[in-house]
Amino acid sequence: MTRALTLLVLMVPLLVTPPVAAAPAPPPKVLVIGLDGARYDKLMAANTPNLHALALRGYAAPSALYGSGMATTSSGPGWSTILTGVWPDKHKVKDNSFSGNALASYPSWLERAEKARPSLATYAAVDWKPIGDRILRTGQDRKYVLDGDTAGYGPSDAKIAADAEQQLRTGSADASFVYFGEIDIAGHSHGANSPQYDQAMRTSDAHIGRVLRAVESRPSYADENWLIVVTTDHGHTAAGGHGGDTPEERMTFVVSTGAARPPVAPKLVDVAATALGHLGVPAALDGYPIGSAPRDAFDGVTLKPRQDETGVPSSVLGWTHQGPAGWSVRNATAMPAGVAEWQGWSFTTDDFWTRTAPAQEREANVRARGVFAVADPDEWDDKGSPSSSGRFDSTLVSPGFDVSGATTARLEYVSHYRQDGSQRATVSVSFDGGPEKVVQTLTADGLAKQISLDVAVPAGARSAVVSWRLSEAGNDWYWAVDAPQFTKR
Repeated sequence: MTRALTLLVLMVPLLVTPPVAAAPAPPPKVLVIGLDGARYDKLMAANTPNLHALALRGYAAPSALYGSGMATTSSGPGWSTILTGVWPDKHKVKDNSFSGNALASYPSWLERAEKARPSLATYAAVDWKPIGDRILRTGQDRKYVLDGDTAGYGPSDAKIAADAEQQLRTGSADASFVYFGEIDIAGHSHGANSPQYDQAMRTSDAHIGRVLRAVESRPSYADENWLIVVTTDHGHTAAGGHGGDTPEERMTFVVSTGAARPPVAPKLVDVAATALGHLGVPAALDGYPIGSAPRDAFDGVTLKPRQDETGVPSSVLGWTHQGPAGWSVRNATAMPAGVAEWQGWSFTTDDFWTRTAPAQEREANVRARGVFAVADPDEWDDKGSPSSSGRFDSTLVSPGFDVSGATTARLEYVSHYRQDGSQRATVSVSFDGGPEKVVQTLTADGLAKQISLDVAVPAGARSAVVSWRLSEAGNDWYWAVDAPQFTKR
């Protein structure tokens, strides 16, 4: 009986449950909205409920624009930077003339998306005509361009909103850019402190609301993965105008939906990188998708308010000589005392450092993020003229980097350097406590550079210490360093 039952069981086909197919990922959709000349502080203080709702859904932060030494704080460079994802030293748009630009080599993120995935539906609607004519020349399945300078930005923005509303409600709308210009005109005509500027922000926020409701009313909206980003190209002075180096003119921002909460504020080049990253389109840009920018050790230091730099507001925390664990600052014993903040290498921020002496190309230090290290003999000399009795001589010293088993190591860091007079800048490496060997000497201005050096590792070496030394300097210029890495090859 038992044997028969066993045979019967063996003759019954096994019932195998087929694997459950994974649900397809919702298709990614991107909408970038541009508000020309919108100051972040004014925008967030205004009655702009749609923008505030977006910020609550994701992330919002101010960001510092470049300045003298790289480009004017104007619309041509600003929108070129936002749409291409590279800084003006690459796309070459330095002002609103677009003279000598390299936009053909650095296309917009919409064009990159279109070329990488021709099936994507791409769309742009703008009423500052140079965006459509110069930056978005190709790469959009549908482009709606008005001339707000001629027809007026109030009525033109309303038409842009209506067209975008129709397109985003019913079209495929995989990748879209929508621009509104009225805020900038109000800033020029009345100033950033005016009720007219505030009203233009509220009007633009209403346009944003129309566009967002169109997106949310799509029949397929629940099955789509939407990324929405709002940004601006520059700020405005209180009296009106931009193009210079004040914090108000350099004030930009990024508002983005999504889960990313970056510890260091994003930059304008991150908008294009974020859009392409969401669409799954790879691109080598200056920016990073929001939340993916590397965070270096400098960003964890504790910053202090001003001491001697009385031109910096007391509320701005922005300097210290106390580096992160393992890092140190070594000043020559004969170095005279000057401005406390710059008595040797200091760790600082863009907001603090650029306020100390505007329009001297400190604003062009765009490849540094968060906290970075600065040696600034120019500012050091502003208290008691210490250069009349001695030289600035300070060295930034890294912790030991592991090089065991390597024959070559790569040193990478961001450098922002201005050369003047007898000032000398060197990078040295010491292995296992041995003598320092100079691996780089800077002899000419090099603003906002990504440095990469291959260094030979002696046989049997286990540890390497890197030193950045600025010496033989008086009332000269400066050197900023960020994101240092020393990795085995």
